[in-house]
Amino acid sequence: MFLPIVAAVIALPLSGAASWHDPQKVLSPTKPPSSFIDSSIFGRRSIAALNLRTPEVLPPTRDSEIHQFQTLATFAHLDFTDCTQFENSGTFDIGIVGHPFDLGVSYRPGARFGPNGARQGARRMSPASGWDMDHGGVNPFRNWATVTDCGDISNTPFDKLVAIHELEQGMRAIHKLQAKNVSTSDAVRLITIGGDHTISEYTSTVLAGAILIFHAALPILRALHSTWGRVAVLHFDSHLDTWDPKQLGGGLTKYSEVNHGTMLHIAHEEGLLSNHSNMHQGSRCTLFDEHFDLDNDLRCGFSYIRARELDTLGVDKIIKRIVETVGDSYVYLSVDIDVLDPAFAPATGTIEPGGWTTRELMQIIRGLSDAGLKIVGSDVVEFTPIYDNAAETTGIAVAQIVYEILHWMVSRLTTITVLLYARE
Repeated sequence: MFLPIVAAVIALPLSGAASWHDPQKVLSPTKPPSSFIDSSIFGRRSIAALNLRTPEVLPPTRDSEIHQFQTLATFAHLDFTDCTQFENSGTFDIGIVGHPFDLGVSYRPGARFGPNGARQGARRMSPASGWDMDHGGVNPFRNWATVTDCGDISNTPFDKLVAIHELEQGMRAIHKLQAKNVSTSDAVRLITIGGDHTISEYTSTVLAGAILIFHAALPILRALHSTWGRVAVLHFDSHLDTWDPKQLGGGLTKYSEVNHGTMLHIAHEEGLLSNHSNMHQGSRCTLFDEHFDLDNDLRCGFSYIRARELDTLGVDKIIKRIVETVGDSYVYLSVDIDVLDPAFAPATGTIEPGGWTTRELMQIIRGLSDAGLKIVGSDVVEFTPIYDNAAETTGIAVAQIVYEILHWMVSRLTTITVLLYARE
């Protein structure tokens, strides 16, 4: 019985051989589906029937018809400009420039990826949708200033001192440029997305006017001093950053003394800070000594509002206390992302539980802007993307804080005659 059946099966193709040459009709739209799956979205379809567009490279255009997850990864879908080239002088007012550097951290590394992470966090923003419900119809990307993304300044990952000098050269080249809107801005302003505070010590860049910058507070304070004199530093940070280098760094060498926690101590020693108007906000760090760290902080001209005090004071009283302390001084705003609780900003190098929420920080910044404090410079620092979550919580928070500070600076800017000053 078995052999005859096999023979019959083998003979079947021979009897219908002519049908092998018939056209393939499996994908024919006139043929009814053979099953439910065939009729579903998982069934086979002719690709030609989908009318796919011709392949194209998405240009870095920022028009509203481009989706927010498309195009090249500039900050908030801004146009790219090589800001180190002198021929681009007079083409922009505010530049966003990255400092991918983290050779001076004391705990978790990775801030060299901060510029890229911040741009990713800002991709939901764009000039075409830069208005919001909280700022009275103002779009900071389309106000008086032309804003551009300058890319990152290249620097070596192998030598801290060489890398800092490379960053300095890039910044010097940018600050030789003239602003586009000369009726409002006497110099280009920069938003520098950075690595750690070490770049602050050695970089002596030429900056003038109001500057929004990440992770370069000491050279900015030096430059601001040449124009504004001593400034009041509003320091939003879980840590003091006024540590004596002998406490943080060991005092072994000048190389080791310069790190991301000694910046404000050095600024005080150089006479850059107000004697009595500086404040820490959101402080909650551990200390190296029972008395010395806080005594030294007071000597550097700082008072503080601890993170837990927000629960008893509330946002309005915190704003009032800051305004009363600062008075009529020019303000330098420094925001370390670890001022936020790890629930809202897990991606930072030296993390501390018990911080503020993103909304609380945004409310305080807006309150200081509404109070009319005279902001002349700012930074947002310590974003380490490798520790962020799948939702990019920290990156999105960093981008939003920049947006809030930009609103403050756009609203407070007045025409000033600026003396350009270069440190040799």
